[in-house]
Amino acid sequence: DVIDAKTSSMMNLSMIGALGKMTEWEIHCRGAITNGVSKEEIRAIIHVVAIYCGVPQGLECFRVARRVLEEHDML
Repeated sequence: DVIDAKTSSMMNLSMIGALGKMTEWEIHCRGAITNGVSKEEIRAIIHVVAIYCGVPQGLECFRVARRVLEEHDML
């Protein structure tokens, strides 16, 4: 009740992206969109992952996000 679904989704994307669990990241990316997370917010989350976890990890997140956003006609 304290953290709304959108904020929770954004936190999940950050943590799962940092851990490099890309299958789970893809699932949670879809859920985040359903919970109202925008393309720009997903991009910002990926930038944070890249800054703190390294560019290669950020690129993996971008690759998966691109596929999910294309499925949702958000690109």
